[in-house]
Amino acid sequence: MRAGGYIMLMTGWVLAIACSGNKPPSKIIQPHEMGNILFEISMAEEFVSVYVAKDSSKNKDVELQKEYQKIFLLHGVTEAKFEKSYSYYRSHINMFKVMMDS
Repeated sequence: MRAGGYIMLMTGWVLAIACSGNKPPSKIIQPHEMGNILFEISMAEEFVSVYVAKDSSKNKDVELQKEYQKIFLLHGVTEAKFEKSYSYYRSHINMFKVMMDS
Protein backbone atom coordinates (compact mmCIF):
# COMPACT_ATOMS: atom_id res chain seq x y z
CA MET A 1 0.00 0.00 0.00
CA ARG A 2 1.31 3.43 -0.87
CA ALA A 3 1.67 6.27 1.60
CA GLY A 4 -1.46 7.94 0.19
CA GLY A 5 -3.42 4.77 0.90
CA TYR A 6 -2.27 4.72 4.51
CA ILE A 7 -3.17 8.37 4.96
CA MET A 8 -6.66 7.81 3.55
CA LEU A 9 -7.14 4.71 5.71
CA MET A 10 -6.01 6.52 8.86
CA THR A 11 -8.14 9.57 8.03
CA GLY A 12 -11.21 7.38 7.57
CA TRP A 13 -10.52 5.58 10.84
CA VAL A 14 -10.08 8.82 12.76
CA LEU A 15 -13.27 10.27 11.29
CA ALA A 16 -15.23 7.13 12.12
CA ILE A 17 -14.10 7.26 15.74
CA ALA A 18 -14.66 11.02 16.02
CA CYS A 19 -18.16 10.86 14.55
CA SER A 20 -19.30 7.86 16.55
CA GLY A 21 -19.38 9.87 19.78
CA ASN A 22 -21.24 12.84 18.34
CA LYS A 23 -24.81 11.65 18.61
CA PRO A 24 -27.29 13.80 20.48
CA PRO A 25 -29.36 12.25 23.30
CA SER A 26 -32.63 10.61 22.28
CA LYS A 27 -34.62 13.46 23.93
CA ILE A 28 -33.12 15.88 21.40
CA ILE A 29 -34.44 16.29 17.85
CA GLN A 30 -31.99 14.39 15.67
CA PRO A 31 -29.73 16.43 13.34
CA HIS A 32 -31.43 15.67 10.02
CA GLU A 33 -34.89 16.49 11.35
CA MET A 34 -33.61 19.57 13.20
CA GLY A 35 -31.97 20.77 9.99
CA ASN A 36 -35.28 20.39 8.16
CA ILE A 37 -37.14 22.30 10.87
CA LEU A 38 -34.58 25.12 10.85
CA PHE A 39 -34.82 25.35 7.06
CA GLU A 40 -38.60 25.58 7.22
CA ILE A 41 -38.39 28.22 9.96
CA SER A 42 -36.06 30.23 7.76
CA MET A 43 -38.51 29.98 4.88
CA ALA A 44 -41.42 30.99 7.16
CA GLU A 45 -39.51 34.03 8.42
CA GLU A 46 -38.77 35.06 4.85
CA PHE A 47 -42.43 34.56 3.85
CA VAL A 48 -43.69 36.66 6.75
CA SER A 49 -41.15 39.44 6.23
CA VAL A 50 -41.77 39.68 2.47
CA TYR A 51 -45.48 38.98 2.05
CA VAL A 52 -47.30 39.25 5.37
CA ALA A 53 -45.53 42.44 6.44
CA LYS A 54 -47.05 44.20 3.43
CA ASP A 55 -50.53 43.64 4.85
CA SER A 56 -51.00 46.36 7.47
CA SER A 57 -54.01 44.56 8.92
CA LYS A 58 -51.80 41.70 10.11
CA ASN A 59 -49.42 41.61 13.04
CA LYS A 60 -46.07 40.29 11.82
CA ASP A 61 -45.14 38.67 15.16
CA VAL A 62 -48.49 36.91 15.52
CA GLU A 63 -48.33 35.61 11.96
CA LEU A 64 -44.77 34.39 12.48
CA GLN A 65 -45.83 32.50 15.63
CA LYS A 66 -48.63 30.87 13.62
CA GLU A 67 -46.09 29.73 11.02
CA TYR A 68 -43.81 28.31 13.74
CA GLN A 69 -46.71 26.36 15.23
CA LYS A 70 -47.56 24.89 11.81
CA ILE A 71 -43.96 23.73 11.43
CA PHE A 72 -43.86 22.19 14.91
CA LEU A 73 -47.16 20.41 14.26
CA LEU A 74 -45.93 19.12 10.90
CA HIS A 75 -42.82 17.64 12.52
CA GLY A 76 -44.61 16.41 15.62
CA VAL A 77 -42.54 18.44 18.09
CA THR A 78 -43.47 20.92 20.75
CA GLU A 79 -42.03 24.38 20.96
CA ALA A 80 -40.37 23.34 24.24
CA LYS A 81 -38.67 20.35 22.60
CA PHE A 82 -37.52 22.53 19.73
CA GLU A 83 -36.09 25.12 22.14
CA LYS A 84 -34.32 22.41 24.18
CA SER A 85 -32.89 20.87 21.00
CA TYR A 86 -31.83 24.24 19.62
CA SER A 87 -30.04 25.05 22.88
CA TYR A 88 -28.32 21.65 22.78
CA TYR A 89 -27.01 22.19 19.26
CA ARG A 90 -25.93 25.76 20.02
CA SER A 91 -23.83 24.43 22.91
CA HIS A 92 -22.33 21.71 20.65
CA ILE A 93 -21.04 24.03 17.96
CA ASN A 94 -19.37 21.34 15.82
CA MET A 95 -22.64 19.45 15.47
CA PHE A 96 -24.51 22.70 14.90
CA LYS A 97 -22.14 23.73 12.11
CA VAL A 98 -22.42 20.38 10.33
CA MET A 99 -26.20 20.47 10.64
CA MET A 100 -26.42 24.03 9.30
CA ASP A 101 -24.01 23.33 6.45
CA SER A 102 -26.11 20.41 5.29
